[in-house]
Amino acid sequence: MINFQSLNAPLPQDIAGYIACGQWDIAHEMIQARIKLQLPAMLQDRLLAADFFIQSLSRSYSVTEDDLLNEIRSLIENFSNDDLSSLRNLGWLDSILINGCRMYFQDTIASLLKANPEFAARAGKPLHSPRPLLDEAIAYLKNHGELIMRMELTSSLRIKDEHFIPGEKYAIHLPLPSPSAQQREVQIMDINPKPRQIARESAPQRTAYFEEKLLENKPFIARSSYLQKLVYCDPINDTNPKIIYPDAKPPIRADLEPQAPHIMFTPYLTALAKELIGDEIVPVRQAKRIYNFITGSVLYSYVRPYQLIENGAEYAAVNLRGDCGLQALLFITLCRICGIPARWQSGLYAVPGDEGSHDWAWFYTEVWGWLPADCSFGGAGRRSGSPQRREFYFGNLDPYRAVFNHQYMGEFEQNRHWPRNDPYDNQTGEAETLETNLNYGQYRTNHDVKAEWL
Repeated sequence: MINFQSLNAPLPQDIAGYIACGQWDIAHEMIQARIKLQLPAMLQDRLLAADFFIQSLSRSYSVTEDDLLNEIRSLIENFSNDDLSSLRNLGWLDSILINGCRMYFQDTIASLLKANPEFAARAGKPLHSPRPLLDEAIAYLKNHGELIMRMELTSSLRIKDEHFIPGEKYAIHLPLPSPSAQQREVQIMDINPKPRQIARESAPQRTAYFEEKLLENKPFIARSSYLQKLVYCDPINDTNPKIIYPDAKPPIRADLEPQAPHIMFTPYLTALAKELIGDEIVPVRQAKRIYNFITGSVLYSYVRPYQLIENGAEYAAVNLRGDCGLQALLFITLCRICGIPARWQSGLYAVPGDEGSHDWAWFYTEVWGWLPADCSFGGAGRRSGSPQRREFYFGNLDPYRAVFNHQYMGEFEQNRHWPRNDPYDNQTGEAETLETNLNYGQYRTNHDVKAEWL
């Protein structure tokens, strides 16, 4: 099992050099020889983690430059080599050198279409995000000050037919909604088959755990209901501050501490926090400066699996790109460096018919209590020409959410036989047998949401 907390330890200079210049076969041979020596435990773990990276990254970086150009030109006929160079120089392309060949991240084009306005327009798919349900909810919350919505969520996990083995016993961890500051009255309405265990409501990453010998390939299903109760807040301009979510759990020491490998107080991030804060002494305004930097300077992009990133917050801050989770990690890290308690929250963005995994953050000040910050949605508002959305997601959330997880790297209550596909977060569940773990390509998780205004 890989010790991911070792990722912040340095590699030996010679091995790091071969990895950096793309000579991975040589680096692999060196690691295999080095781990046979008597080494300090952390160094041994770091070498094993580096070898895991070498073996795994090639699956995420599988596109050659020629293949990338051909695929782009199927969308943009006159796309030139100079255009590609321009994207590369501005940081839009994610690539690594593997054994002498420049390889690009498999979701490079999808990221460009989602976040680069010029590229999307040239491809005939201009960026626009009307999302009328979202705008309606934001307007209602701002006008009325409070919004309550009843949500019904059906989640199902099913082994793909080509990977199903009749008579095999499967162990399944299916994510479940969990009570939170804004998510109330959570009820499990129906669950099938009968689970071995349903995690307590306060579990850091709540799941239903099944152990079932399947003769037929049937899904594991949970149907839940909950209320989203939101209170509007303008934490910068409101002159009468109040505690917005009084039932939220008070800050604890962990909300101010680093957490390896992705929430670390590195010299670069410490210097960045100091630069962003400047002479501002009011915590909520400090948090707003951090939020403005991330939503204005960090490009949204799909990224490799987090277990193949050495430090998520620093990755986003140095490369100036990252998905919702990396942006949340960066916000949390910079807040904690500044002495502002900050927490992780994740689950789903859950507009009916448009459900998907999503991560965001919460931060704490004494005058407001806990407030949410969704840097990803704030940045999307800026990209789509909606400054109102960008401002809204500092201190507020829309109601179209399902909260599953309250703690980054939170453990499941039920122990697993094999390491998780995602050791940090859980929105799509985990599946395994006694003999092996099932990767994401071997099963499928669906979430279906119904929403009703109250």
